[in-house]
Amino acid sequence: MARNGFFTGLDIGTSSIKVLVAEYIDGEMNVIGVSNVKSSGVKDGIIVDIDAAAKEIKLAIEQAEEKSGISIEKINVGLPANLLQIEPTQGMIPVTSESKEIKDEDVESVVKSALTKSITPEREVISLVPEEFIVDSFQGIRDPRGMMGIRLEMRGLLYTGPTTILHNLRKTVERAGISVENIIISPLAMTKSVLNEGEREFGATVIDMGGGQTTVASMRAQELQYTNIYPEGGEYVTKDISKVLKTSLQIAEALKFNFGNANVREASATDSVQVEVVGSDTPVDVTEKYLAEIISARIKHVLERVKQDLERGRLLELPGGIVIVGGGAILPGVVEIAQEVFGTKVKLFVPHQVGIRNPMFANVIGLVEYVGTLTDVDIIAQSAVTGEEILRRKPIDLGPNYTMPNQQQQPLQNDFAFNDANRFDEEVNIQEAPKPSEPKQNIGDRVRGLFGSMFD
Repeated sequence: MARNGFFTGLDIGTSSIKVLVAEYIDGEMNVIGVSNVKSSGVKDGIIVDIDAAAKEIKLAIEQAEEKSGISIEKINVGLPANLLQIEPTQGMIPVTSESKEIKDEDVESVVKSALTKSITPEREVISLVPEEFIVDSFQGIRDPRGMMGIRLEMRGLLYTGPTTILHNLRKTVERAGISVENIIISPLAMTKSVLNEGEREFGATVIDMGGGQTTVASMRAQELQYTNIYPEGGEYVTKDISKVLKTSLQIAEALKFNFGNANVREASATDSVQVEVVGSDTPVDVTEKYLAEIISARIKHVLERVKQDLERGRLLELPGGIVIVGGGAILPGVVEIAQEVFGTKVKLFVPHQVGIRNPMFANVIGLVEYVGTLTDVDIIAQSAVTGEEILRRKPIDLGPNYTMPNQQQQPLQNDFAFNDANRFDEEVNIQEAPKPSEPKQNIGDRVRGLFGSMFD
């Protein structure tokens, strides 16, 4: 059950940085502020320039504050799956109180006892997720507080990551003038948000096709079973178009968004667009089919690599199939290509939240949903990991008289509507990306509006 209050999420991607502010009321999440700015200082999901990344994070936070009317002091930050390790752990303590009633302190103590596993100096515990508690041999208990017992045991999953990555993440956010409230494992949050109850139980795989990398996460029996990152994403498609057509990256980006199709069979072999190329005074005609061949080659290359690893782990047999999200997943034809490569059912996940019905926001939505639905036991466990009492505080409460500024009159600026034809309603508007030369009329009439106000 979600806690009432305001929650925040920060998704630091290779191509964009997103901040989301949402309010939970009676278990329903309402988005009240979202920002999306171009990323800097991030490569393959990892921060490589603290100052550059901090500058863009600060900008994204300021935009989210302006739209939501809320001052953000602490934020929940997503951690990518780079070098993430998952291992089972367990702890046991005697219940020492005279009444033998299990309290918060006992839950925290048993979690700490499970943290005594030997961890190498270059790694750090990110999170410990309790799977079950055992009270005097009675198993399957989710929340032991209030029960009586002599011995309390806990079994859970321990998530660890490289100390360097975690340090740089915290340092960058703090450099932006804000504190880290929680570090959330992005693939864990994403699978819990994107997959339904049946898919989480019987098993499914989520593929996040981002700008700089592709992240794969498989869940089964409500547990994250597998994660991997492939350092190829939508930016590589743009680079391929630029290299093959000998045109600028800006024009290649506009071509991809306006005319791109990942399925060669759906692209026209006769309709063409004129493209300015390096070393030529006159534009050249490029057919939709030729452009689709360039796009399809890169996407198939990435998905084939994913398929090999999923086959090795027998994860393609999961009954839930494949769910794809991310900005790279919204190009026409991606779902069809994925079905062809994986040989299983594939679907595109579209968030249902008003104002951000776009797969590119699935990750940051997952972060906020994960934090907003943490149970009291989860919060106690995380406070035991971090040693911070602040984690036990309630979500932001601005009082009963608080009203969002211009709530009725001012809709979210990044309002991406997704219609039945899987096309975005907004027209293409990519900053600093000059459009190619004027295409033929039949092409112009068929421009695909994939993104709307992407970086306004």
